[in-house]
Amino acid sequence: MVAFLAPEISPKLQCVDLLAHGDLEAGHQLGRLVRDQHASDAAVLLLYDSVLSFQPRRLHSAGHLLQGFQAEWPGAMATMGGGLLTDLNLTDGWILLNGEVKRHAALALVFPRSVTADAIILRAARPISSLMRVTHIVGAEIFTLDGRRALDVVEEHLDAPLTDTASHPSRIMTLGLKLGEQWESGTPDDYVNRLIVTADREKGSVTLFEPDFYEGALVQLMQNDPAMMLDMARNRVAAAPMRCEGGRQPFLRLYIDCAGRASAMSGALVEEADVVAEVLPDDTPFLGFYSGVEIAPLCGRSHPLDWTGVLATYSRVG
Repeated sequence: MVAFLAPEISPKLQCVDLLAHGDLEAGHQLGRLVRDQHASDAAVLLLYDSVLSFQPRRLHSAGHLLQGFQAEWPGAMATMGGGLLTDLNLTDGWILLNGEVKRHAALALVFPRSVTADAIILRAARPISSLMRVTHIVGAEIFTLDGRRALDVVEEHLDAPLTDTASHPSRIMTLGLKLGEQWESGTPDDYVNRLIVTADREKGSVTLFEPDFYEGALVQLMQNDPAMMLDMARNRVAAAPMRCEGGRQPFLRLYIDCAGRASAMSGALVEEADVVAEVLPDDTPFLGFYSGVEIAPLCGRSHPLDWTGVLATYSRVG
């Protein structure tokens, strides 16, 4: 739990509880609320209820929410945040607000102009295929890659079926969309990854966590690497500056950690979140939570991310 007491660092809250009626429109409404009442360069923390329904399992789209938010408010390009969950099974999601339990809600914590925010994005996936073109996709369901059944293409790179008899993934795999120049060599930091949440063997399709890939996109199959995940946590977090540039003093570090990075899901021998907490460079107050999707700036624009850890540092100027 974190409490903001000083007015010069305390955020104002804007909220909509309309996600059940459409994530894109809810994003537009939230963006208009922030635009009409706050400075365009304010630091914003965006939080939302991840779960639309459990039977059948459907999730709110961070991509659509963020698209609407960015369309209305210029400052949204540097937004950070995440999707809220009750457990690793994606059973439910809710927000306590003004003495009530809110479902299908999204909120923006808008900080005063004296507050700045910086992010470190921690990765955990490496490409294990060449570039493949998405040739048929509907929403989050990819039917063909390079004109062939997507599931067949994915399983050619694996040593066992992707899913069990109940269509649940038997392993953690993602598809990565490389930002910037497609044909230049890149690093794990250059990818926006989407977790494969299920597959349909009859249709030969795979379904992603977010519906934001598109026909013509060039993607690569990405495999979780627990060793890389732990190494990044140790090395990048330990190197975080104790003070930001310009004499800014950190007052909160917030770790938005993909639920799939927990040891029960990732297969890591230790909890990656424990590593982050242990190597933090100072005693700035620290809060963390497991998320469905992480939101952070990448290549000049905020994106929804999968399988990442986003360490956000909020600082006061002066």
